[in-house]
Amino acid sequence: MAERERVANHIGDIGAICNDVAFAFAFYQLGRLREEWQRLSREAFGHRFMMDRIVPGGVAANLSDQMATAMNAQIVAMRPEIEGIMAIIDETASLEDRLVTTGYLDPAKAREFGAVGYVGRASGMNFDVRKHAPYAPYDRLNVEVPVFTDGDVAARVDVRAQEILASFRLIEELTARIPKGLIHTNWNPPASDTEGLGVVEGFRGEILTYVRFGADGKIARYFPRDPSWLTWPTLEKLVRDNIVPDFPVCNKSVNGSYSGHDL
Repeated sequence: MAERERVANHIGDIGAICNDVAFAFAFYQLGRLREEWQRLSREAFGHRFMMDRIVPGGVAANLSDQMATAMNAQIVAMRPEIEGIMAIIDETASLEDRLVTTGYLDPAKAREFGAVGYVGRASGMNFDVRKHAPYAPYDRLNVEVPVFTDGDVAARVDVRAQEILASFRLIEELTARIPKGLIHTNWNPPASDTEGLGVVEGFRGEILTYVRFGADGKIARYFPRDPSWLTWPTLEKLVRDNIVPDFPVCNKSVNGSYSGHDL
């Protein structure tokens, strides 16, 4: 589910970035692919965005062999389409003129801000929780982390494109080794003052969550840190020295979450 979420959002983001500089062809084609991808997610898990599918003690929906086969077939069909569209994007001079050098985030500045996800990796930040602080099942997988140093909108597009292809490979490997057994266990309320820290790699980057329980299994303290906390401030820096019409594409290349930042 995490990798399918990553693919869906990266496909949508690349299309929206192209649309912001009037390259509607990519917007339409990638929008079509994203819709097909989300429809299969709904069939497999019961929700297009897989909301409420992760529950205390496990997951709410099992993945059938039929759906695993359908996912692999979808990847086989979609991989050449993604590669073909990206080739068109790379070879269209008028599009590259709007993306290359636009919204430049210096690698040193990215490090100062602690930029994560595709924003950080487009500016040389080689960190992905799945690879560098792995949790199950990523601790048993080879996670490819694309890193660029150009730091512009084009690099943030390239990171997304490479992550899509990497996620395809991860999904193929994961569907081939799905374990049998229960998909969730009963929830046992933690003792009072029990606390924990969770760190996972979302499609925007590192998501950090702290929780502490009080009496009667109730949550006493909860703090979620969305990746947007670290990437939104970089927008203020990377929009400088760009023309006003380039602000939308700079903004979309970061694509921070408004509500996530307000958490």
